[in-house]
Amino acid sequence: MRFLLVLVFCMTLSVLTAQAGEVTGEVVIESSVSGRAKNTNPNRKTTLKKYGMKNVKQATRGGEGGLPPNENVDERDFVVVYLTGEKDGAKLSTTPRTVEILQEDRRFFDHVTAMPLGSSVKFTNKDKFYHHIYCPDSSKLNVPEHRGIVTRKPDSLGKYELFCDIHPLMNAYLFVVPNDSFAVTKGGQFSIKGVPPGNYVLKAWHPRLKTKSYDVKVGDGKSSVKVTL
Repeated sequence: MRFLLVLVFCMTLSVLTAQAGEVTGEVVIESSVSGRAKNTNPNRKTTLKKYGMKNVKQATRGGEGGLPPNENVDERDFVVVYLTGEKDGAKLSTTPRTVEILQEDRRFFDHVTAMPLGSSVKFTNKDKFYHHIYCPDSSKLNVPEHRGIVTRKPDSLGKYELFCDIHPLMNAYLFVVPNDSFAVTKGGQFSIKGVPPGNYVLKAWHPRLKTKSYDVKVGDGKSSVKVTL
C-alpha cells in the first residue's frame, strides 16, 4: 500500500512538472540611466565622527556605487523580472529562503539581489573592519557597526536600498518579490522555470529606470518576452 502511494505521488509530481512552463526573454535598455544613488542618511556624519574621519577609503576597485568602472558595467545585469497577477486559477508558489549579500573589499555583492516575500537576508562582512549598513526604505534592515554575519527579514514587497555609512561608494539593492517565479538578469537574458500554465503579468524592475509590465501567457513549453526599459 505504501509503495502504491509513493508511486502515485511520483506520477502526479512528474505530470505537474511536465505541464510547467518556462518564461524566457531579453531586456533591452533604451532609456537613459540616471546616476547612482548617494547616501543621504542625516546621521551619517555622526558615524564618521565616531571614527574620527570625514571620509574613508573609496571602494578599492573604483567606479561609482562600489561597482567596477563604468565602462565595465552592464546595466542589463541589474534587472529583476518577476510574475504576478495570476489569472484563470493559476497559482504561483512562495517558498521563503535565506539569501546572502556579501560585504567585501568595501563593496556589496551582488549589486542587485532578489528574494520571495517571507525570506531572510544574511549580511556577511568578509572585511576585517566594520561596516555600517543603512537602509532608507526600512530601519529594520539597518545594521550598525557590524562584523561577521547578521540576518534581517524584510516584511513587505519592493525595493530596499542599501548603503554603508562608513564607506561612501557602497550601494546595493534588495528587491522582494511576491513568489518564486522571478529572475535577476545576466547580460539582459532571463529564464523563469516551473511556471504553472496560465495568464500572468510580467514585471521588470531596475534600480534607476521605470518599471514595465507585460501580459504573458504560459503553456507547457517556453514563452518568450522582450522587455524594453
